[in-house]
Amino acid sequence: MVRSIGRAILTVAALASLASPAAAFDVVFGDSWDNWTLQDVLNQEYGFGVIDAATDYEGFLPGDADPPYWVDEMLQGVLVREIAGYSPTNIMGWYTEDLTSPPIIDGIGDGVIFEGAQGANTVSSLTFPGGVTQFGFYLNPNGTQGSTNAPEPELFYTNRFYNDLGTDGTGAVRAPQDGDVQCLVYNITHLKNGVPTYVLAWEDLDYSSPLGPEGTFEGGYTDNDFQDLVVEISADSPVKTSVDSFGQIKAMYQ
Repeated sequence: MVRSIGRAILTVAALASLASPAAAFDVVFGDSWDNWTLQDVLNQEYGFGVIDAATDYEGFLPGDADPPYWVDEMLQGVLVREIAGYSPTNIMGWYTEDLTSPPIIDGIGDGVIFEGAQGANTVSSLTFPGGVTQFGFYLNPNGTQGSTNAPEPELFYTNRFYNDLGTDGTGAVRAPQDGDVQCLVYNITHLKNGVPTYVLAWEDLDYSSPLGPEGTFEGGYTDNDFQDLVVEISADSPVKTSVDSFGQIKAMYQ
């Protein structure tokens, strides 16, 4: 289900074993405790309304990449730029994706990208060990201190099917019912002159926690604002994609 384009590719693809396009899923947003929404972050970075936080994420439409993962073929590297970070303790990293089970984060086939809020426009250059061709990203919420309904060593993944269902794995409490969403992925390749580029927008409290008013995270609540860590990832010195949009790529596999 992954198409190679030239000698270097950073692309997002749907789960290879799907016999038909993935079903669409909705995300339940809450009111940001920071009084600064993900839409505000995207508006400031890319222009008012250019990206719709509520409808442009991968998975909103049938056939979207769900779960998202990335593929590289002789890629020089990946550039990761922080757009917004509201916690000095979040840790974001990458892992080798085999699409079977949550990875063991032990320094083998994985690595740390950002520790805490580095500041807007901080860039990290990521290169992969030999043999790594598929990868995803993880967030250690609140670092080694643990987070609301996510005690150490629980991690959140871009692959939502690796995240526990509900606050403790006993069952989802809101849509989608088959995997808690902790990271929203937006394909913005069309805004970058064909250079494969994506926005990752993280929620660092457990998505299934009850929505609560500002300052109630210690009571086990969340705000589900998905702007606790927002980064842009792009291929380092890539060839451009040979099609105009990710939608055209997806169409090849439907």
